[in-house]
Amino acid sequence: MVYYLTRFASWLAGRVPRPARLAVAGPATVLVYYLWAAKRRVTIANMARILGVPERDARARRLARVSWRNYGRYVSDFFYLPNATPSEMRARLRDVSPEPGAFALIDEGLARGRGILLVSAHFGAWDVAGVFAAMHTPIYLLVETFDDPRMDRLVQEQRRGLGMDVLRIEKTPRQILRVLQGNGVIGVAVDRPVGADEGVPISFFGRQCYVPGGIAQLALKSGAALLPGFCWYDDEYSSAYYVSAGPLIIPESSGDKRADTIALTQRMFDALETEIRRRPEQWAMFRRFWPEGDEVAAETTDASAEQVTVGEISGGE
Repeated sequence: MVYYLTRFASWLAGRVPRPARLAVAGPATVLVYYLWAAKRRVTIANMARILGVPERDARARRLARVSWRNYGRYVSDFFYLPNATPSEMRARLRDVSPEPGAFALIDEGLARGRGILLVSAHFGAWDVAGVFAAMHTPIYLLVETFDDPRMDRLVQEQRRGLGMDVLRIEKTPRQILRVLQGNGVIGVAVDRPVGADEGVPISFFGRQCYVPGGIAQLALKSGAALLPGFCWYDDEYSSAYYVSAGPLIIPESSGDKRADTIALTQRMFDALETEIRRRPEQWAMFRRFWPEGDEVAAETTDASAEQVTVGEISGGE
């Protein structure tokens, strides 16, 4: 059913003007927000942590609601993308990165000859960010496989049609390393919360949480630079896509694999925090990102950062 609805939605999106699509998509996802109590609670909890206020605070609740409304914009654009043309997308691009700009930073990273990991979050129009990167240089997306083979084929063919190839998160990390060793570019959304036994500890918005360490480990092993990048919407519901990137993060090794993994992951999430703090309503995080309760364990198990494993590499869905 989801497969056929997705195909129909993509067909319909190409025939409905954008204002009409947004007029339906935003209220639809806000309705889901109100009806899905569990997701509503965790979204409010995440926004309260960003704002530094109690979960009962009206500002956290409003921000949570707006984040779901913006998610509707993302869903609408996702269905429309197969109908978009390169000239249309370029006309809507607004690069607001500091000089020399987002794409010059990609070139700077590639000049090192060790590849780039473009890291982002489920933020704004994250699939559109991949489209813009693919217009500048060939890019692979690190993705999870859908359970439904038809749905998986539909989504991945859509991405390939927009100039993005895919790497399966379930496959061996050697394939990812080969792309980086060939000075390739890989894009991945890294904001995936995990338990203390699965990830590495970082400080994010002033509180400790746990995230996968696999991306940092890949960067350390390959020497690939990390480049945080983002694409978002404005508050006026205009047709523009705003993009920014930076800073370029070069991995540094001290010989202590665990400490290096944690330090590099922290640098990556510091960049994510800066952007999310500016525009929290763009963050589509509908899972509890921080552990519940006042106390959080200070250390993970020693084995958590020993090697790159499939479970540690964040997916891009």
